[in-house]
Amino acid sequence: MRDATLPPKHIFELYIAIPASLTLTEHTLLLKTVKVGFIARALAIYRVNGIIVYIDRNEALKELPLIRDILEYLTIPPYLRKKLVPLKDTLKYAGILPPLKTPNHPRSKGVSDGEIREGLVVSVKRDVALVDIGLGKPVKLRNHKVKVGQRVIVKIHKKNDEVYCTLTKPDGYWCYTVHTVKSLRDVLKFRKWGLKIATSKYGTSIVKVKDELRDKLLESKSVLVAFGSPFEGLWEIAKRENISLDREFHYILNTIPNQGTETVRTEEALYATLGVLSIIEAENL
Repeated sequence: MRDATLPPKHIFELYIAIPASLTLTEHTLLLKTVKVGFIARALAIYRVNGIIVYIDRNEALKELPLIRDILEYLTIPPYLRKKLVPLKDTLKYAGILPPLKTPNHPRSKGVSDGEIREGLVVSVKRDVALVDIGLGKPVKLRNHKVKVGQRVIVKIHKKNDEVYCTLTKPDGYWCYTVHTVKSLRDVLKFRKWGLKIATSKYGTSIVKVKDELRDKLLESKSVLVAFGSPFEGLWEIAKRENISLDREFHYILNTIPNQGTETVRTEEALYATLGVLSIIEAENL
């Protein structure tokens, strides 16, 4: 039975791909940070399993560490950040970003029996491991095969005055993972995708293929949704890499029909597209 305290998983694994150049339009570290934080919130809201940041132009290479560091930082529970994240210039303004409030970011300093938390293994001595789960002092981990420094997901057990934990896997949405690759072509090779969707204002209106897309979503185990950059769309990026967008992707979709602006920013297209896909999926569950 699914844990009712966690948001439900998608019926498929959902990954998105964004270009590293998306922060090139911002001229200060503060504005770049805010943009990446805006994207991270979209990933959390729409229960994205993983984000792949790809290099779409040479000058975007220097943006990659910034985007990766901020996205990864935001996934870490606040009580573990000082232990896991060294001081970095890329994270100078990360503290101003709104928290994700995903299930791995508990708001309470106390714990309840059966609660699931993310922790950090801080000690292993013979048969006893101690895990920091944000309670001020570590708790014992039973039935373990872990190493110091390992991040683990645990289930809390409270018996009388004793609190201990065991390893578990959350049966519901937890948070997203972050991946980086060198090109759009590498995104396509990242894994075997069941359904690949490219987004473009020149694509087919999602209204025209909504029913067909619904069926494809429901039968796919893994779904990739790729986005273009502020400077050029996926057609141009694919052409430069000698990729045929029509052959490589199952759908090239316009998810914002009749847009009222000349252009739609990558982060704006992200919210619109994930919102539409979420509705299509939810209507058929």
